[in-house]
Order: sequence, then C-alpha cells, then structure tokens
Amino acid sequence: MKIGLNGQKLLIDSPAGPEKYTYNLFQALAKIDKKNKYIIYLDKKPGKEWFKNLTCNNPNCSYVVIPNTLFWTQINLAAELLNNPPDVFFTAIHTIPMVRSSKTKFVTMIHGLEYKYTAGYDNPIYRFKIDRPVKYTAQHSDKIIVPSQATKSALLKQTWGIDREKIEIIYEGVNTNFKKKTVKDVNLIRERYEIGQSSYLLFVSTIQPRKNIPNTVAAFSKLIKENTKFKDTKLLLAGKFGWDFNESLDSPKKYGVEKNVLFLGRVLDEDLPSLFSGAKGYINMSLEEGFGLPLLEAMSCETPCLVSDIPAFDEIGSGFPVFADPNDIENIKEGMITILSGKVSDEHRKESRKYAQSFTWENTAKRTLAVLENLVKNA
Repeated sequence: MKIGLNGQKLLIDSPAGPEKYTYNLFQALAKIDKKNKYIIYLDKKPGKEWFKNLTCNNPNCSYVVIPNTLFWTQINLAAELLNNPPDVFFTAIHTIPMVRSSKTKFVTMIHGLEYKYTAGYDNPIYRFKIDRPVKYTAQHSDKIIVPSQATKSALLKQTWGIDREKIEIIYEGVNTNFKKKTVKDVNLIRERYEIGQSSYLLFVSTIQPRKNIPNTVAAFSKLIKENTKFKDTKLLLAGKFGWDFNESLDSPKKYGVEKNVLFLGRVLDEDLPSLFSGAKGYINMSLEEGFGLPLLEAMSCETPCLVSDIPAFDEIGSGFPVFADPNDIENIKEGMITILSGKVSDEHRKESRKYAQSFTWENTAKRTLAVLENLVKNA
C-alpha cells in the first residue's frame, strides 16, 4: 500500500503542537511499519540527517518536494496527488485538496476547534472564512482522526452533518525523554534560564488569548501578596508568542508582579523535562483544548498539575491533576496553594507518571496505521 503524508509544515523554524504531533507520528510510523511505502510531501528539500532521523532509515520512506507557493494544498499538492495518486493520504493540517482522485482515500487529523478563539472570530465574514476550510475538510475526508472525546463532541456539535462513525479517537503520545530529572540537571536549567533557586510554577504552551494568561497572573498575584511564604515564588511562562499576546504580556505589570513572572519564550524541547522536574507545579488555565500534551509530559516528570476544568483536561488527566475554574481567580489561587503546599503526595505523583507514560507514540502510530489500512482494505 502507498501512503501519502502531508509534511508541509515539518520544516518550519518554530514548530508548535500540531507540527510536533506530525513529526512524532511520522517517525513512529517509520519505526513500526516496514511493509507499506510512504511518500512525505514537503515544501522544501530536507537535510539528509533530518530525513534519516524522521524516517529511522526506513527504506520504504521517500519524499517529494512541492514548491511552496500560494494555495500550496489546492494547486501544487492537488496536482501531485492527481498525477501520482497514493492509496491513502493523511494530513494533520485542517485542509485537503478540493480536486481529488477517486483512487485516493483521505484521512484528516483535526486537533480541535480552538481557532474559534482567534482575533476577529466574532466578525461573521472572518468566521465564515476561517470555518470554511475545516468544515469542508471534515465533510469530505473519508475518515477523521481526533485526539480526544472532547474534540469529537465539539465536531459533532457543529451543524456540518458529520457521521459520528467517521470520527476515530486516537490519543497522542509522550516522548520517552519526559521523566523526572536529577537535581544536577534541574540546576543546570535554572542557571540557563536565570531562574535562580526560587520555587516556581510552570506554564508551557503558545501565548495566546485562549490560554487565559491574564487570569492566571491575577490569581498568582493574589497568591504571593496574601501569603508571605510564597512571596518569592515565580511563575514561568514558556512558549512562543502567538496572536493577540499583548494582554498576556502586559498582565504582570497590571497586577504588580513583574519581578515574579518570567516569559521564557519558546524553550528547547530537550530542556522541558528538567524545567518540569524543577517546578513545584505545572499550571494551565486554558479555556479550550483539543488534547493537552504538556499535561501528560508534566505528569511523566512527576510534577503536580493544576489545570482548568475543561472537557479535554478532565478526559486526559483522568483525575490526577488538581482542577480549577478558569474564570474564577480565587479558585485558581486556591489550586496554586494546594500545589505549592505539597498536598499532592509522592505516591500520587508516581501513579500519575505511570498513567501518563502509557500514552506512547508507538500506540498512536499503530492505531493510525490501522485506520489507514482498513480504509483502503474496505474501499
């Protein structure tokens, strides 16, 4: 079977969650499947070592470079798939060609509908423009993969007429390097990011409105101003700046905690396990998520977690994190106190680690491959 994979955004400079998902999935597929042939469609030529690492030297993996021009999916990629149709095409980008060969089945991974929190979504014209590609993709894909029941439910709530049987829930995986690090490793990271020896809470994700940073900082401000024993605690916000980040960036000054809140920017992936391991807790008061991989990564490092009580975190966390109402600053503050006061036992942290480490990319790849193979087999 010939499997086409959309790798358009694999080579961008600052990969976010969807790009990391794509890389890890493709790498895991190359590891477990020596039978099928894979063609990865890229928008520029990759380095030899990079492609070797991505495909684990699997001889059945090759790539096609499709020039990155306007309407890459609808023109350039569409032409390639028509001229050289694979048996099945998989994409983790929320769009597929409108002109397609009947010889190819299309499978789309829809991470979530968080784009509804982008700037201008309340504008009907903009909303139509941003909804349309996802709606079309959901309606015309032969199969849809989602990372959680929360995302499946969100899709089915849309008036798009999607058959629930077309949607398959496949959880993401946690890389094996996410584990509790030594004191030496943590101290090196503290020095690298100029954290010092203060206790800290850690947020990891793109800085954007739906991540609810202003409420997080407001609660943190109440915490350190009302409890002198926490006055030296820091809040570290790790992640690249997305859209409409100014309110988040200005919030420490607004609440008078500029010295205690540090924006680290996008940190190196290899530094995250040590940052998690050194933290008193991981915190994410997001208003909407499709999955929540950093939550599992933190749990894998035995880091206590405080997250918003939204469907995705409730599903993925399975009762292990401390939950708070993301719109209730006092409730968030109380959650921080629970974490910082050491009320999460060592036994609970170890159990959460075992649970989180059951999410593997190998399992993600096996289940994804089964969807691809069954779709072609039953065509």
